[in-house]
Amino acid sequence: MVVFTSTLSVNLVSASEKVLDRIETQEGYPYKNLIMKAGKVELLYVTQSEHTTCRVNVSYANEQYQGSRFTVSNTKFEKSPMAACLTRPVAKKLLSKL
Repeated sequence: MVVFTSTLSVNLVSASEKVLDRIETQEGYPYKNLIMKAGKVELLYVTQSEHTTCRVNVSYANEQYQGSRFTVSNTKFEKSPMAACLTRPVAKKLLSKL
């Protein structure tokens, strides 16, 4: 059995610092496909002592999706930032539009 993992870059925008950064993530389908096919994927977040508040914005074609705000544990955010801030059903729906 062969397992394929890929490292993807996601733009991060920290609301508190307004700094654009890039992170490496190994999240799979549908997040990987969404990142690769969308024109732009932004992960906006604010990290506090025990939790992170975040949302994902996606630009594609002539449209833009602004995600809902989520509050998640710092551990969950660090492990899977895209999955923590964008539900799988929404990611699949966005991917189907690309």
